[in-house]
Amino acid sequence: MQLGKLRLLVAAALLAVLAAPARAERPGEGLRFIAVKRFGVTVQAPLAWNLIDWGQDDRAFVLRLPQDDRTVNGFVSCELAMAPEKLEEFQKRIEQSAAAEQKQAHPERRLTLNQVAPLDPKRFGEERTKQLVRRLDSLWEYTVGNRTSYELITRLIAGDLLYTFTLRSDQAHFDAYRADFEEMLASAKIVPPETGLRRMPGGLWMQRDFRFALRLPEEWRPAFGPNDKALFFATGKKHEVFTDNLIVLATPSKPLELEKLRDGLPREIAAQDPHAQVESRLVKQGAEPALETVIRTKRGGLAVVILERRFRGPTRNYEVKFTCEAAEFKRLEADLRKSLDSFVEVSDEPHHDAA
Repeated sequence: MQLGKLRLLVAAALLAVLAAPARAERPGEGLRFIAVKRFGVTVQAPLAWNLIDWGQDDRAFVLRLPQDDRTVNGFVSCELAMAPEKLEEFQKRIEQSAAAEQKQAHPERRLTLNQVAPLDPKRFGEERTKQLVRRLDSLWEYTVGNRTSYELITRLIAGDLLYTFTLRSDQAHFDAYRADFEEMLASAKIVPPETGLRRMPGGLWMQRDFRFALRLPEEWRPAFGPNDKALFFATGKKHEVFTDNLIVLATPSKPLELEKLRDGLPREIAAQDPHAQVESRLVKQGAEPALETVIRTKRGGLAVVILERRFRGPTRNYEVKFTCEAAEFKRLEADLRKSLDSFVEVSDEPHHDAA
């Protein structure tokens, strides 16, 4: 065979190998994949666990479990939230909550396990163990009459997010479901979720679908939103279980009665939070008027300040809201207002320097 023809055959064979579809990973026997791309979560779960909720607000998924005790709503779920500084912060608050419940006349549940432990590399693999490092397991035992049920909550931190996996089951199924739950956790693959934001030249971050942008304060970064209404979400400094954050909401464009809002909003907020101190005033958002409100209150015993603006843009109405720990707000107040002032709707497709 001539050398040229041999080279062509080798090249053709190589191209055939490269063009062949990759062999997809298949779930184990009796299992299926639950893949929630926007949340960056994929697990393998038993086929008998019925998927009833998927990719809504802060919930990656909810699976309904068969139960003997019809009074128990058996389920397995995964939720995402901003991560605390340490799992121990959640552990401490869970213990405090459990102690307070036991002082009630007839507590319906008691905490039987609340521990932080390293992941087992034999079960999770070296790569996932390095990514997640530790887990917080909290086990609650519920008693209603002569019926007992259990709720096991496993919390994991990956990057800036807290992943909360929950198993709720009647007593008859709990041990078997707990083994399946552990297998599901060991199969979990977690990657950074989609934020929907794009970096623009000049330091602005643009919401890709709704096409508005603003500049974040220094050291703040885009994050996964807490619900489907949050079009833009970003986080700043952590304070134990609370994280400074920015959220942008939008509604269809319509005239805003800003003076009426200015006069009525403090009363509305006071009705919901009697301890809140509220200041409202009219300011400029670019060339248009806006209502700026500052709310000083507490969240979980922590003093916080909320700075928000409501205004009408060219295509829709917006609420842009910063919530910060009080001392951090005082330090960053000028930068937060600069961030609010930078808000703009984007009409042309920009060139971007980072995804």
